[in-house]
Amino acid sequence: MMFDIDEDVANVFMYENYDTDRQDETKDEEAKRISREQTRNSGIDVLCPGAIIDDRAFEPCGYSMNAILFKSYSTIHITPESGSSYVSFETNQKVSSYRSLVNNVLRTFRPKRFIMTLMADELGLDELKENPLAGPERDSKFVIKTPRDVAKATGAKQMAYKRNTLASIQVEHDCCCMMGTWKLKDPINPVEIAMRSSKHRGMSMS
Repeated sequence: MMFDIDEDVANVFMYENYDTDRQDETKDEEAKRISREQTRNSGIDVLCPGAIIDDRAFEPCGYSMNAILFKSYSTIHITPESGSSYVSFETNQKVSSYRSLVNNVLRTFRPKRFIMTLMADELGLDELKENPLAGPERDSKFVIKTPRDVAKATGAKQMAYKRNTLASIQVEHDCCCMMGTWKLKDPINPVEIAMRSSKHRGMSMS
């Protein structure tokens, strides 16, 4: 679960930002078209390459998606309103390390904080080569590249997420539920970006 997603990302899921005046399509056709556009514009389709995606955009804002690829599923729910935005991403993909997937998800939505939950039996945990919910804090950090426009305005080349809390509980004999919280280190202020961008503009003469 991700909270306080990037404002530019949140705007992708605002229905009013898309063409709703086409006379040659029904309301249902419009919703399907905008749903596909939001999936592509946000990069969600890249998170689930090759999967069958059933997406839905909502008015005035919001988005949900279910994707299936063989025996794996992924589901996303998004509430983009400023001040209370969040994204949930859930999957049962079986991999030896989730770091690449988590990095891609963070790169897509750029939240200020997130919660990760992992449920597995003891055999499944043993098959993990890397588990950010176990081990020392220094090995649990996630670092992604800062978007090009933000990097240019602020000079920040990376976004680093540091694990703050960790908890686990064992249920039903050998099933374990692990949960951790991460927070963006030195989050970038949108106002600061705007101010620095204006300073970089050259003088124009007419």
